[in-house]
Amino acid sequence: MSSKLSNKFFFVLIIIFLNLLLLELFSFFIIKKIEPRYKSKLNLEKDSEKIKNNLIEKKYSEKIPYLRDKNQYKGLTYISLKNNRDLIFNEINNFSEKNNFNILVQGDSFGESLNFKNINTFYKDLFNKKEIGLINSSTSSYAMTPNYFQLKALINDFKLNPEIIITYYDQTDIGDDLYRYNIFLDNKQFIEYKRYDKELMSSFSQFNFNSIKIILVIKNYFLREKSRFRLSYYETFKKILRRIYLINFKKIPLQLEPLYYGININEKKKLIKLINNYINLSFKNKNLKKLYFVIHPHNNNLNNVYVMDNREILFSSIKNHKFKDKIKVISFFGKEKSFYSFVEGDIFSHPTNNYYLKKFWPKIFSEVLSNQ
Repeated sequence: MSSKLSNKFFFVLIIIFLNLLLLELFSFFIIKKIEPRYKSKLNLEKDSEKIKNNLIEKKYSEKIPYLRDKNQYKGLTYISLKNNRDLIFNEINNFSEKNNFNILVQGDSFGESLNFKNINTFYKDLFNKKEIGLINSSTSSYAMTPNYFQLKALINDFKLNPEIIITYYDQTDIGDDLYRYNIFLDNKQFIEYKRYDKELMSSFSQFNFNSIKIILVIKNYFLREKSRFRLSYYETFKKILRRIYLINFKKIPLQLEPLYYGININEKKKLIKLINNYINLSFKNKNLKKLYFVIHPHNNNLNNVYVMDNREILFSSIKNHKFKDKIKVISFFGKEKSFYSFVEGDIFSHPTNNYYLKKFWPKIFSEVLSNQ
């Protein structure tokens, strides 16, 4: 009898062990799949933090999520950056009071295309001949919120006082500002979010079984998202399930969600207020004569897949603003579909290098220079 019990107990232990082993193997593959994304984010933020702390006051630097990725500037596409400051902004042509005027460009990857080697060389020569200063601070995946805090640093820490600001306002800025960068606008929310974000990052590096790592990752991710949106536990759970469904089954990234499904009136008001704050900050610089917003459709705007675009938000922000006479919108909407040229298969609709060189930047700078 005792031998049978022993055998049964041993068999149960084997089953438990095999199940734990399978769980650990499953957890291992899940961790290996998601870890590189978070490590990449962590490394970028760590590199950025060192540079920001040396060059920017803390009250501005902590609200700038990250700087340019230096690895992006080591290939064939982009120019080489000479120093750490260039990860914040680079002078294509020197800013100087002796120039006819000076231009600052802000934006995301669309604006950062000004640092493509062929485009950068062309405008460096052109603006040198015209004695116009040109600085590019555009950084991939930025939106109006990081642009706002970056502009604060450029004005206060680097004493940049351009006569012209060109700001690229992308369709993805709607989702970015509402769902990614919203935590930077409230100090208490920001502190809480960063605490859980750090704990989430550290979950990967802790010396634990992978199954325990998975539990920690899920817990910290949930609490981070709860603090991001200030929702109840139930509402947070629903939002995370919706996000999992949209990214895995609909292939819709967070930044594009509003374009597919629209936004509510409160979200629209938040975006309008954000742009108004950016405009007010821009004109604290007494040298500023003109602020240009650049807007461009995505491929899905042209194909009527999206239910909205950023034009209504932008024009609503400008129409009653006290500085409206000093603001101009350069729009790429309203062209024939054959006019545009997007990178094939790019869900974020980045234009091709040739389009940037021959259509995008020529239209922007021709309008800016013709108004001076």
